[in-house]
Amino acid sequence: MKEVNNMVIAAIEANFTCACGAPFIVMTLDPAPNDKVTALLVCPRHKVGHHITLDHSGLDLWASVVADHLYRCAICGRELAPASGVSSSEVATTFTLNCPVHGTQKNTRTVWSVLHRRLLSEVQQKRTFQPSPVEEEATPKAKKEPAKAPESSIEPGFCPQCGHKIRTHDNFCFICGSAID
Repeated sequence: MKEVNNMVIAAIEANFTCACGAPFIVMTLDPAPNDKVTALLVCPRHKVGHHITLDHSGLDLWASVVADHLYRCAICGRELAPASGVSSSEVATTFTLNCPVHGTQKNTRTVWSVLHRRLLSEVQQKRTFQPSPVEEEATPKAKKEPAKAPESSIEPGFCPQCGHKIRTHDNFCFICGSAID
């Protein structure tokens, strides 16, 4: 069963990768008829958007893939910490991501509120951001960082802005988006 899920996730991931190899950026997630969700995707290289439809009942399979592609800069594809300036209604949550290179330019996202909480939890479980292929090409090679301690040995702290529990290796608060020193 796990092998089947991995194949399905790989097929979903393929839908979130442009033909040029860049990861598509999820700009919006909206409810659609018949228990579906529509996503507006944009390639950071081509700046061309297209829509994809996902089955809401398959949320457990595609949530982590969508979360990986939602919290990225729309210009460079860099993975970013979720969100500052969050405004929420019963229907939609709107937030802005802040890229260290491009700021908030073209980085406003709108997500169906029911999905936003789930996608945020996916990112919080992940907790480590890997550079995207677009970012690796754009930035010079950095020195290798020393290995981090295993997750279980890292003591949590608290965000100075909102008080949310964070781990010592987090660079951003995953609730309010504040930078952590």
